[in-house]
Amino acid sequence: MTRIQASAPGKLVLLGDYAVLDGAPALVVAMNRRARVILDSADGAGVEVAAPDLGITSASASVDAAGKLEWNTVADAARLGLVTQVWNALAGIGLAPRGGLDFTLDTSGFFAATPTGRRKLGLGSSAALTVALAAALVRASGQGFAPTPAWLARLVAWHGAWQGGRGSGVDIAASLAGGALTYRRGMPGAAPASSSASWPPAGAQCLFVWSQEAVSTAGQLAHLAAWRQTHAADYAARMGELCQLAGSAPTALHGDAAGFVALVAAYAAALSRLERASGLAIFSPAQRELAALAAHAGAAFKPCGAGGDFGVVVADGAPQLERVRRAMMAAGLHAEGLAVDPQGVQCDVSFMHSGSPSHGAAGQGGDFP
Repeated sequence: MTRIQASAPGKLVLLGDYAVLDGAPALVVAMNRRARVILDSADGAGVEVAAPDLGITSASASVDAAGKLEWNTVADAARLGLVTQVWNALAGIGLAPRGGLDFTLDTSGFFAATPTGRRKLGLGSSAALTVALAAALVRASGQGFAPTPAWLARLVAWHGAWQGGRGSGVDIAASLAGGALTYRRGMPGAAPASSSASWPPAGAQCLFVWSQEAVSTAGQLAHLAAWRQTHAADYAARMGELCQLAGSAPTALHGDAAGFVALVAAYAAALSRLERASGLAIFSPAQRELAALAAHAGAAFKPCGAGGDFGVVVADGAPQLERVRRAMMAAGLHAEGLAVDPQGVQCDVSFMHSGSPSHGAAGQGGDFP
């Protein structure tokens, strides 16, 4: 039996939120919460899938003559649309397995327990799962996979198609490469591109904070698109301001900490103006309180991504960050135990020989054996 285990990290956008949709650079970091895929070779030509976080204990599919998945029930097809998207796209370029697989999808790292129940963390779980699943399936087809620009372009396109064409692809870039990145969306005539970045800037301190609220990124982006159609001039003004600030981020990363904190504060203010103009819910009430606490302590806070759930506090020294931490505790707010994950997509292949497994591994920068 052969077992393939692949994983990819989630992400947080630190600068360039919303502006990345219009081609501005985004600063993004991979976070230490991973989507995991386990593929086991199996007898027969079918596919069996377990996805506990979707409430699926066993879903069955066959593989047609073109190598594409056909689910046995309509309900399974509806709930496993992302699996279908990735598998069938790989089949279209000759890189999907021919079946005979049992696999498990695990996104439990993207959930947290709260006093009101289990909540999803807005860290890009679907993008992380897309990357991990593609890596595992390509390896199961007998081919290699590496986080190359070609794979970035493919996976951004496939995940974007599943999202209805609204995403930027910044989450795919982080899941592929890990660490800190600057990313630009592929605009007409250009492919998406990413490059490594240094984080945090020299002397800067940061803290990741979760509001314990779940926000629908798809809903936020749909709202933005509708507002753009009816308020084109306002959209251009607000997005133009964000794009200008986002464009200065790569330079600010190499400047002093105080300058970067000022940029974060300016970006947060621009997001607030976008929120007021568009009706988007970018700042939760708790985040507005935290922004005021951070400013009073000489630091800056901004929401991350679509807004409402995660945010980042940035300070130009440890004393300032500690003042924010103490003020948060007094206000009943708590930091989330997150850290930057330096590793992107990882894969391990185990071959069972006489009851003992042997391993072959590949991750960032290398083909699978």
